[in-house]
Amino acid sequence: MGVIEQRYAQALADLAAGGAIAPAVLGRELDEVAATLGASAPLRAVLASPAVAWEKKRALLDAVSERAHFSGMTRNFLLVAVQRGRASRVQGIAEAFEQLLLERQGIVQAEVTSARALAPEERAAIEASLARRLSRQLQVQYRQDGELVGGFIARVGDQVFDGSIAGRLRRLRSALIANS
Repeated sequence: MGVIEQRYAQALADLAAGGAIAPAVLGRELDEVAATLGASAPLRAVLASPAVAWEKKRALLDAVSERAHFSGMTRNFLLVAVQRGRASRVQGIAEAFEQLLLERQGIVQAEVTSARALAPEERAAIEASLARRLSRQLQVQYRQDGELVGGFIARVGDQVFDGSIAGRLRRLRSALIANS
């Protein structure tokens, strides 16, 4: 995510923290806005077109907001984002907002990729190990990648914990090459 997405997310989170709207409600509405814009190429084209007058764009956004029952804050955010040419960044802003809310709650997002589906007790052990290592609560998403052969790779922000067999083989190969 870029600086622009982070700035908008920060501003929205600060407004929500001020009690203007529940952060969870705002998060759901931002996700819905992002899904609406993502699903409609014609809508995105109209909102991005300099040939369409701002008044028409505003009327369209008001109709979308009313139909979806968006809060005033979400409606205003959408108006500002479109007026400033940021409609294409709404998905990133929604993701940055969600990540920021989790961070404020002391929760970090992690992605664990394994060669096969993990049993619940394996997931619990991995989550406990990562939480202990990072001293943070985690929200974990799981994926599968057969190329790992075995083990798992955990990504938490910029940190990567590679416990995969493929990773071990790469490290062994590098060590053998370095020592020859």
